[in-house]
Amino acid sequence: MSEQEKQDNRRTRRHKPGNVRFALAQQGRTGPRLGGMGLSINEELRRDLGAIKQQSRRAGNDDGYVVKFLSMCETHVVGPEGFSFQSKVKLPDGTDDKRANALIESHFAEWGKKGMCDVTGRYSWQDIQTLFIRSVAEDGELLVRFVEGFPNRYGFALQLLDSAHLDLNYNRELKNGHRVRMGVELDEWDKPTAYHILTQHPGDRAYFYGNTRYERIPASEMLLAFLPFRVGQCRGLPWAHAALLEMHHLYGYREAELTGARIAASKMFAYEPDSEVEPEDPDEEEPDFIEEVEPGMGIVVPYGYSMKELNWQHPGGNFGAFMKEGKRGAASGLDVSYNTLGNDAEGVSFSSLRQFVLEDRDSWKKKQRWMRQELCDRVMGLWLRMSLLSGSIPGLRFSDYDRLNSPRFQGRRWEWVDPLKDEKANTEAISNMTKSPLQIIRERGEDPETVINELLEFEEMVAKVRTLRGAGTKPKKEEDDGEQEEDDS
Repeated sequence: MSEQEKQDNRRTRRHKPGNVRFALAQQGRTGPRLGGMGLSINEELRRDLGAIKQQSRRAGNDDGYVVKFLSMCETHVVGPEGFSFQSKVKLPDGTDDKRANALIESHFAEWGKKGMCDVTGRYSWQDIQTLFIRSVAEDGELLVRFVEGFPNRYGFALQLLDSAHLDLNYNRELKNGHRVRMGVELDEWDKPTAYHILTQHPGDRAYFYGNTRYERIPASEMLLAFLPFRVGQCRGLPWAHAALLEMHHLYGYREAELTGARIAASKMFAYEPDSEVEPEDPDEEEPDFIEEVEPGMGIVVPYGYSMKELNWQHPGGNFGAFMKEGKRGAASGLDVSYNTLGNDAEGVSFSSLRQFVLEDRDSWKKKQRWMRQELCDRVMGLWLRMSLLSGSIPGLRFSDYDRLNSPRFQGRRWEWVDPLKDEKANTEAISNMTKSPLQIIRERGEDPETVINELLEFEEMVAKVRTLRGAGTKPKKEEDDGEQEEDDS
């Protein structure tokens, strides 16, 4: 068989229908060659996470749309008042233990004040929540150390550490069968058992140089918080990673358009030698050329030269369309609506706005659920344990810890732009028995028990005022008016 026949046979086999699966995976001469080596998620992170974090922090400092996204994370996940906390302790008969709930809620609020819950004394519990979600969104992860035995009233505090304390290049096999991947020690089930952190921040050059030391902290004493997106992942990825390249292109294009517009708006000129004039003696000095012209200024062109105006036109007609399309792609990578991210309400109808807002809120609720499970519930359990051990909550015993550890954190909820329609919809839902009043109160982010108690308290106040009026007691102003009428008579 000739060489040409062999090549024809290979080409036929390559294009047989049975050999074709996914078009994207084909590596033909004109087909896509997208790269990829089938690396594990942790190996991909080890190679690229450092550069991605740097770009995310740069964008968080300089790019207005990424700054807006980080602010949206703070506003919609944590909210202006942080997660609200209610203790839901039950008595053995299933009723609410009101005394224990009141004690736990009041003491947790006391612990959450500025100067108590943080080892540095700088932050309150609400500040910690805001820093937590912003750091995780920008860097993809954050270290939270649980300091038990801290010298405060409750013997417990938190320490926030930059994820840079976990060295991406610290990887090794340990004698006990565990392995360290990017500073995280994993057991045979890939469960984090400890974190090997740098005792000094690697960015503090003056203090860190020549002092590379690691401290092993058990996973029971530290939390590496990140939102996972792939199985087996042991380090976090910035939430804006899928939008950073698009943002970079928008930033560069906007800068180029600005430069082009400034050049086009500037009147420039050049000196051009006159071909009909003989060149001057090279030994003579060069003419005095004017390089800067002020508005309204007249100039004299040197002998042997003519002045030519330079005028560059800059149409820029595609700027708006390109920016809008780029921001739409970036918004998709950030999992937020374009109209909110770009502050663009042009051409938005009420129905489309409602659809975008509802979808955004579902996304924020998912992040709230993750943060509640990852941080709030765990902090509450550790705080309660140390508070009971130290006797900081009088009347509660450590032997009842399992029963007393019943927290409920509620994330913020949002009012709608047309609350009247929502109220009518809720009224119809209650009448049709498709929703209960308790469910509606919870959807507002409030505690039904607190709302009911406030309503009962209001009714008692109204009843008290009515009783006083029925007994003939008059307000002070009415009494004074009555006395004045008697004097006049």
